[in-house]
Amino acid sequence: MSLKKQNTTWWTCGVALTVIGLSAHAEPDVPAPAPVAAAAETPPTATPQQPVPQTRVRFNRGSYKPGYERLRVIRRESTIGNVAGQVALSVAVSMFTGRVSVGAQGFSKDELAGDTLEEFKDDPASVNPAMSELNDALSKVATGIYRKRAEAAYATALTDGSTPEEIEAARQVPKEADTPLHPGPWHLVYENLAGSDELFRLKFGAELGRPGFMRPPATCFYQSEPVAWTQWKADNWQLVRDERAKAVASCIEALAAIPKKRW
Repeated sequence: MSLKKQNTTWWTCGVALTVIGLSAHAEPDVPAPAPVAAAAETPPTATPQQPVPQTRVRFNRGSYKPGYERLRVIRRESTIGNVAGQVALSVAVSMFTGRVSVGAQGFSKDELAGDTLEEFKDDPASVNPAMSELNDALSKVATGIYRKRAEAAYATALTDGSTPEEIEAARQVPKEADTPLHPGPWHLVYENLAGSDELFRLKFGAELGRPGFMRPPATCFYQSEPVAWTQWKADNWQLVRDERAKAVASCIEALAAIPKKRW
C-alpha cells in the first residue's frame, strides 16, 4: 500500500471514530409532547360523589292493627259467623225497640279480619306490599319531585335577595315526603258464599295522601281472577308471588300518576 493511500484510510477511520464518540456523549432525545387532542381524551381523575339526597314516603299504618301486615285469608266461615253474631245482636236490640233490624245489611266480606296463613306468615312475600315494594317505588317518585322543587327554589333564592342561610335552606331536599302512604287490603278472599267451591281472589290496595276537603287521597286497588285454593298453595305459593308482582305494578302506575301538586 502506498503512503498516500494509507494516510487516506487513517483519516477516514479517524472521522468515523470522532462521530461515534460525539454520539455517545450527546444528551438523549426528549420525547415530543403528546398532541393536545390526545390529552383531551384522557378522562379526569374520578372524585367520590356525594350521596344523592333521597326523599322517603312516610308509611302510616292508620287503622291497621299490629299483626295485620301479613297476608290473611277470609273464608266463608268468617262471614257466616259474623252474620250470625250481628243477627243475634239485632234480635236482642228488638226486645227493647220492638223492631227487628238485620245488622248484616250493607256488610262486606272484605271488611273482615280473616286469619294469618301460618305456613306462609314468615315468607317475605306475605308482607303487605304497601310496606315494602310500593313504598320504595313511590319514594323514588317523591325524590324526583322534591329534587326539582329544591332546584327551582334555589334558583329563585339566588336572585330574590335571599340571605346565604335562606339560599342554603332552599336547596335542601327533605328526607320525608309530606304525603303519607296508607296500606289497604292484602288478603285472599273467598269468592262465593253459597256452594262448596274453593275459589279465592287475591286483593291489594293502598291510599296516598291525607283526606281533605274536596281532595280525597289517591287510591289504587287490584284483585286477581278467582282461583282454586289448591292452585294458590301449589309450588310454595308461587301464584301468590306472581299476582303480588302484578298488584304492585298496578298500584305503582296508578299512584305515581297523580298530579305533582298532590305530593
